[in-house]
Amino acid sequence: MISINGILIGVKYIIGAMILLAIILTPVYIASANEKSKYDMMRTRMGSWMFGWSCIGWLFALFISAKK
Repeated sequence: MISINGILIGVKYIIGAMILLAIILTPVYIASANEKSKYDMMRTRMGSWMFGWSCIGWLFALFISAKK
């Protein structure tokens, strides 16, 4: 039997995962909003997807997506 507490804990983890995914993919959104070239978009996506879990990789992707 599933209790209300179990459901709420599951919802909490799902929301946390969605927020984390949104933070990791923020550089990709910024790059597409700034209409970057295909090469910069690829570097941003790879930096965000592969190294987004580390702060250094995420900052690299954010830098590439935000530079003029």
